[in-house]
Amino acid sequence: MGFMITTDGTPGTTQVPNEILLHYILRANGENVKIYLYLLMASQNPGITGQVSVETLADRLDLTERDIVRSLHYWEREGLLSLIEDGDRINGISLHNPDMISSAPDTTHTFIETGAPHLRVLNTERDTGFSEPPVKASAKVPERIEYTPMQIEALSKDVEMARTLSHIEQALGSPITPAHMQLVMYLICDLSFSGDLICYLYDMASERKKTGVRYIESIAISWASKGIQTVVDARAEAADFSGKYRPVAKALGIHRDFAPAEKEIIDSWDAYGFSDEVITEACKKTVLQSGDTNLNYVSKILSGWHDKGVKTLEDIARADEAFHKSKKTRIATAQKKRLNNNAFQNFKGRDYTDEDYEDMELQFLQKRKGTP
Repeated sequence: MGFMITTDGTPGTTQVPNEILLHYILRANGENVKIYLYLLMASQNPGITGQVSVETLADRLDLTERDIVRSLHYWEREGLLSLIEDGDRINGISLHNPDMISSAPDTTHTFIETGAPHLRVLNTERDTGFSEPPVKASAKVPERIEYTPMQIEALSKDVEMARTLSHIEQALGSPITPAHMQLVMYLICDLSFSGDLICYLYDMASERKKTGVRYIESIAISWASKGIQTVVDARAEAADFSGKYRPVAKALGIHRDFAPAEKEIIDSWDAYGFSDEVITEACKKTVLQSGDTNLNYVSKILSGWHDKGVKTLEDIARADEAFHKSKKTRIATAQKKRLNNNAFQNFKGRDYTDEDYEDMELQFLQKRKGTP
């Protein structure tokens, strides 16, 4: 059964808005691009494509039906189309012009006539005088489901899937387990990851010697929530948590990208020439001593160690021991000084005999009687 495709763009020759090319097509994988362009052509030139369905799309584009459905859901999450569904069946698709997606309240829409009856260009007027792509919030990540053996077998017959699985087995150094197979299905079917992105994900996990399913899944979910769909974007994301930034983030328990100002502070530590171990130790002391993750506090500790010539963890242990000894000495000296400053300690003690006490008593009684 075919479905009707409608669009809020302009009918006629197949047109691709510049905003789609700049902000959507460039970060999508090849299959998603191919499917979207075909849908554009089908919506603007129905006489050329004829009836369109998931089955005909799969046949004409040499893809599996699951590939088609996965791609349609990808573009739906991107906001470029809406699906009209009846249960598991797609009955219609409505393509959206990206200018219509960013609905700012102060935006007015007019059309610029080009002289061609079939072509009108949408003009968006804003106070700033130019159009910016809408800011995207963190994408909602679909929950994992359990895939059936039949679903796994059907997808495994796909050429790209077979190549991806082979690469994963090389990265793991062993045959792929059912748990990893379920994860790969989730990455492809629900997160719309391309084969290249999945291969890069497993390569990175293998390099870090952390090939557990939970670890790999956590990275994938983080990428999906940030809209990362290409290897280029994934490499850029990984760069923030590699090298000198990653040990700091791990030691301080920070699970976000460092701000530029924070990176400047971390970069300033290069002048000390400390190893990752020493910097990690300074971060731990910061958390334990201050209860905070203040990078300026870490800088203060590192600066003090640098002034003392500290270079290794052993140097830190010796410096700590010397500090505690010095502290005990200071406390003992302060206590002794307080005792010495006590006013009663300035009087010299005197020993009295029984005769002395009798004389003092006699003097007291005579004074009361008024006798000399």
